[in-house]
Formats: sequence, structure tokens, C-alpha cells
Amino acid sequence: MRVVIAAAGSRGDAVPFGVLAARLVARGHDVTVVTHASLAHVMPDGPRVVTVASDPGALLAGPAGTALRRGDLRALNRTRNVFAEFLQSFGPATREAIAGADVLVASSFAIAAVDEAMRADVPVVRAHLWPEFDTLDGPMPLLPYAWTLPTGARRRARGALRRIEPYFAGVDGGWADGRLDLRAAHPTGLTTATLGSLHAYSPLLAEPVDDSRTVVTGWWREAPHEGLSERTQALLATGEAWIAVGFGSMHQNSPGRVVDVVTEACRRLGVRALVQLDGAPREADGVVVGIDDEPHHALFAQVRAVVHHGGSGTTGTALAAGAPSVVVPHFADQYHWAHLLHTLDLAPAPLPRRLLTAGLLTRRLRAAMSAGIRERAVDLGRQVATEDGAGVAVAAIEQFVGGA
Repeated sequence: MRVVIAAAGSRGDAVPFGVLAARLVARGHDVTVVTHASLAHVMPDGPRVVTVASDPGALLAGPAGTALRRGDLRALNRTRNVFAEFLQSFGPATREAIAGADVLVASSFAIAAVDEAMRADVPVVRAHLWPEFDTLDGPMPLLPYAWTLPTGARRRARGALRRIEPYFAGVDGGWADGRLDLRAAHPTGLTTATLGSLHAYSPLLAEPVDDSRTVVTGWWREAPHEGLSERTQALLATGEAWIAVGFGSMHQNSPGRVVDVVTEACRRLGVRALVQLDGAPREADGVVVGIDDEPHHALFAQVRAVVHHGGSGTTGTALAAGAPSVVVPHFADQYHWAHLLHTLDLAPAPLPRRLLTAGLLTRRLRAAMSAGIRERAVDLGRQVATEDGAGVAVAAIEQFVGGA
């Protein structure tokens, strides 16, 4: 089977699709991954990689990303062309990659890729890292605090989102004969698919879905095979209580302030922090110690708690490691995961980025390291760690294509 995967988004969005690609290759399939050039290095050996020029890091660090984090609707409107160009970048590369393909597996925001596949009559499987269903029911992860809305209001909000999704990747047309005639450049939405959809998170955290075309697979994680660096192992071997802090590819306007907040919270609690953040001090005897990239599964399993942004992959890795979380959501689905972990008593209440202070972080960490949350995290972790999400996804894709 010839499979093309279109993975649009941040590093945390792309890495699971690399895991899926490797598993498909291991099953004997011919796989091509279309993703950002800046993320080509996170893709595994085996699948071909076709790159596009759009850079999620630059997007998140720029005015458009700032507007997204702040929820500034006026600024989002002003920067809508930036988002459109970002999404459109997948069109030409996908158009070439899908020639002769049996299926396109597309991430939520690979809208232009889906449109190209639909035009070429290539079957489409949609793959989401959060609950994104084509019905109006269920959660609405991309809208922060959507869970506070009454069911009817949430359904109306989702309906409105579905109507504007086809315009995310830009519009064509203009004024003609005295009328404004605008058409979606890529008239597909976040859930457009022809064969079915995959949802890459644990079914233990999801309500049952009565639809054979929708499969909740489990997180797409690599089997743990890498260990920690000697430097980090030596730090953890001191026998002191450590926490881990990192916000993935989320841009920080003032990383030094974040380090100061973490340092003060750790002093109050008598713990130390391993921090993956620009500007963190590197001295091994400090309260806060900056570290390089480390395999999260190995790091999280050895700390008392993890302070993170709430990305789907990081959330899944923390759960599989049995590590309590303190979630500092920045935007979009991160609020969903923060709220879900809290409602399941696996984490204290979310601590949004703009509210991050030493006092609030101290209280959240104290709660996260309590016996109750720790025991529940360890118990669920044992179950999540046994899931083979990527394997389930491969089997579902094979079934989707075989049954088409």
C-alpha cells in the first residue's frame, strides 16, 4: 500500500506522525511524509520525507502566534493571511506526493493536502491528536473553556466553526458585477475525510464512539529505547526530589521570568527542577538546572511531577510514565487536556500561562505531588503504557483502505 502522510503543525504535532510512518514502513508499506522543512529532522529513517517551507516555529513566535495565545480576535483577523499561507503551503507538495497513492493520512490542519487528495480522487483518512469529530456533539478542544458552555451553545459554536473552516486556508474571488464573490481556496474542513478518522489519544480518556469510521487508537508513541544523558542521570542520582519543567515548542516572551517563577516555587517546596527552557542556569548545584533535549518517557518516570504546556503528546507521555502533571496551557487543545486531567483527579486545576506566578505554581505543585494524585497517575500510567496506539492506527488504515 502506498501511503502519503501530511503532518502540519508544531514539533509535538509532527512527531506522532513520524511514529505512525515508521510503523507503516515496518508493515511493508511505501510511505511518504509531507511536513515542514524545519521538522524534517524529527522524522524517522525509512519513509521518504517531502518538505514545505512554512515554519511553525516562526508562526508561533510572530504576531499571528501572539494573537492565537491571547485569543485576540481582532489580531487574528489581521493575521488571517499568515495562517492561510501556512496552511496553503501543503498544497503543491502534496499534489506531487499523492500521484499513485492509495491513501492520504492527514493531520487536522493539513487542509490544503486534503483538498488536493479529494481533487485527485485519492482516499483520505483524517488523523487528530485531540477529539475532533464531524458531529456537533462532544468536546470542542480548539476553543479554550468550551466545557463551560451549555450543550446547546457548544453545539452552535461548533456548527459555526464548521461553516468557517473551509476558509482557513484562504479565499479566492473578489468583487464582480457589484457583488462580493468569495470562495474557499481549499474548501475542506478539519474533519473532511472519505474513509474514516483516527484519534491518537488513549481510549481510557474518551467517551465511547459509536461509529465504525472513527477509531480512538491510543497515543502514537515510540517504544522506549533511549536513556537519559549521563549529566541528567547524575543529577537525578543525587536522591533529591526533582520535578521536570518544559513547554515544548511554545514560544516564551520572557523565559527568564518563567525561570524565576519556577526557582521560587521550588525553593518554597524544597524540590529542584530540571528545566528545558532557554535561559535556564546550567550549574549543576542550583535549585533550577537547565538540561538539553531528553527522551520524555525516561525523564518523566523519574520525577515527582511534570510542569508542561498540555500538548497532546506530552500529556500522553506524562500519563504513560505515571507522572502527575501541572498543566500551563498556552492555547487551543492544551486547555482541553489540562481540564480533562483535572476532572479525572490526575492533576490540579490548570494554570494558564498568563497567570503563572510563584505562588500559584507552588500551590499547584504541592497538590500534584500529593499522595492521592500520585497514586491515581501511577495506576492509570500502568494501563496507558500497555497501549499500542500506532499499531491500532496501522491496522485501522489497512482496514479502511481494504474495505473501500
